Amino acid sequence: MSDQTPPKISSNYYQGVRNEITSLLPANIGTVLEIGCGEGGTMAWLRSIKQIKYAAGVEFVPEVGKKAQAVFDAVEIGSIDEVPLNFSVQQFDLILALDVLEHLAWPGSTVKKLFNHLRPNGMFIASIPNVANYQVALPLLFGGQWNYTDEGLLDRTHLRFFTKKTAIELFENSGLLVEKVEVNYLSPNIFKFLGWCGPNARWYSSKIIRLLPPIRHLVEFQYLIAARKPT
Repeated sequence: MSDQTPPKISSNYYQGVRNEITSLLPANIGTVLEIGCGEGGTMAWLRSIKQIKYAAGVEFVPEVGKKAQAVFDAVEIGSIDEVPLNFSVQQFDLILALDVLEHLAWPGSTVKKLFNHLRPNGMFIASIPNVANYQVALPLLFGGQWNYTDEGLLDRTHLRFFTKKTAIELFENSGLLVEKVEVNYLSPNIFKFLGWCGPNARWYSSKIIRLLPPIRHLVEFQYLIAARKPT
């Protein structure tokens, strides 16, 4: 996000807790670096379940980063692709980049930069939206539409777009070993034409589409990726 002013986003955007990464976390975590740390909600949760000795954050929005200082031992203010990281080489057991890499001009360079600060056998966990989801793919295929929005898959602050394959390649090309990929799903309601619009309709729609491998990617909304640094 070089040469940009911080986006005007609802304050709730910076207060979220990303506890859906629970199953990806290493058993032992002593030191953590979180990129795009917001106000520190995720780190506060992580410190409540793990024995974190040192936590550092990087946050683009100055006023948000200042609030995060109450949770972190150190917070760098600025874009990760520009700010100098005043941390030791191989310092961190865990690096988090949750809904961050798609906002960067050169995410591959950033992952390689962070690789140097990850300890051997350390874990890099990221969440990345899937541009092949039906909300993007179907309007593009049938209407030639690619319309940016204030949030979501075509958030106007997104600079890079990924599918599952290219998201995995992003980490593998940086020397990391992808160990696990989990998926958050978002499906259309395929029962709508039958008049079923109840709360379970989308859930069953997603289940059915996920049984069809050629189109399964259409309901994959976001990938949670855990990649390990080789020893």
